[in-house]
Amino acid sequence: MLKFLILLSLFLSASIHTAADIAFLSDRDGKTNIYVMNDDGSNVRRLTDTPMTVGSPNWSPDGQQIAFIMDLNSAEPGNPQGLQQQFDIFVMNADGTRQMNLTQHPAQDFLGSWSPNGKYLVFDSGRAGDVSLEIHVMEVATHKVWQLTNFEFASDPKWSPDGTQIVYESVKKGEGRHIHIMDADGTNPRPLLRQPRKGFGGRVVGSYFPSWSPDGQYILYNEIAPVANGRFAASILIVNKDTRHVKVLDTPKNWKIHKVCWADGGSAVLFAAAPNGMVNKSKVFKIYKYRLSDGKITNLTDHPSDNWSMDWTPHQALAVSAAAKLSTLWGEIKKGTE
Repeated sequence: MLKFLILLSLFLSASIHTAADIAFLSDRDGKTNIYVMNDDGSNVRRLTDTPMTVGSPNWSPDGQQIAFIMDLNSAEPGNPQGLQQQFDIFVMNADGTRQMNLTQHPAQDFLGSWSPNGKYLVFDSGRAGDVSLEIHVMEVATHKVWQLTNFEFASDPKWSPDGTQIVYESVKKGEGRHIHIMDADGTNPRPLLRQPRKGFGGRVVGSYFPSWSPDGQYILYNEIAPVANGRFAASILIVNKDTRHVKVLDTPKNWKIHKVCWADGGSAVLFAAAPNGMVNKSKVFKIYKYRLSDGKITNLTDHPSDNWSMDWTPHQALAVSAAAKLSTLWGEIKKGTE
């Protein structure tokens, strides 16, 4: 029994200190790489170590893998050959091992998200043969790809939690960039809002990085809107997909916001922002958590480097609390001694 309790203690300690909830990009070691950290900002560690440009880390639904993009024509420093970017979609284990190229296509491929069952990836790509991006789906096991959209420009697709719908950015000439939803097979495309939001003087507002709440009821995204005196303002919005009610989160004025995503099972929002970046052109981004219950904002990456492009996972294989693990394991102990 003593030996088992020692092993149990080691297991709980390892579980508490190795579970990662947030994947993100950072240049804290002199080159942009993918990192992970606990959802309170602790226990930061690097997963990739490559001279190539990487981006868009995205957790698989079971928390066991991370998909991301890599520019195969990039090098350190920069791109001395002057080659055109060549982004492909890769996948790796949650600890950074077994990195594998999934797309291997001469067109640009940019990651959207995993399907809820983990069998597919939805992404935007230039492989349709024109200058626009269109949304495609890949079956991860076979690498089979098919095209969903045929618009002027469709990007950053995200699968709904029930797998039936996809939210994405739609760009049409003269209409700006707005959030749309379509069925998972590419049919029935429609705008999220009945009428696009307008900025100062009726000018077009840009909408970016949509994602579904865990219950599938709300769409989160960020917005860049023109304001007076030729300036712009950034906001974070949550929209009820049925009623179209819009809630604008209370974020500090003049913060430049790059991306948003859900966290803590839908009770919080993560966003990357450069404080006062709308007025002083700051390019140093930090990752913040916005608690929806009271609007409290916490800096998770208090570091002089850039930190951005985060993705949160419930880490289903490891997210059970230590108390729950202890209870479960103690039940197994009792069964073995009865």
